[in-house]
Amino acid sequence: MLLFWELLPVAVGLLCIAAAFLPGRDPIRHPVYTEGEIVGQASQTVWQQHAKTDALAPVVRFSTPQGEITATARRFVPEWQYRFHRGERVKICYDAKQPDMFRVCGGVPLRRYLLLTAGIGTLIAYGVLWVQFF
Repeated sequence: MLLFWELLPVAVGLLCIAAAFLPGRDPIRHPVYTEGEIVGQASQTVWQQHAKTDALAPVVRFSTPQGEITATARRFVPEWQYRFHRGERVKICYDAKQPDMFRVCGGVPLRRYLLLTAGIGTLIAYGVLWVQFF
């Protein structure tokens, strides 16, 4: 039983690292990748930490086999996290059956950074403590 408690941090660290590379749930069932251009931004007011703030989403124009579409992303982020500029070219992934449903591709999700940091940090801390006490 003592061995279990000694190796538990190693198991947790390895599980965090493995979970960082598992694919997330994607609402787009029939993905098609293309390039689009940011033509504007949509805004809505949301409550965040007991205060009203503006949330923004990009408005993107892109081409599909049915023609050109201008659509607003469904994921709104607080204005301090919004990173797109008008005229910027971005890679997008849209649903072939619902072309107005899309997401901006690229970048590493925050979940992956957090899980990798927790896993690697746990393994390093365990290694330092193991060297110190054994």
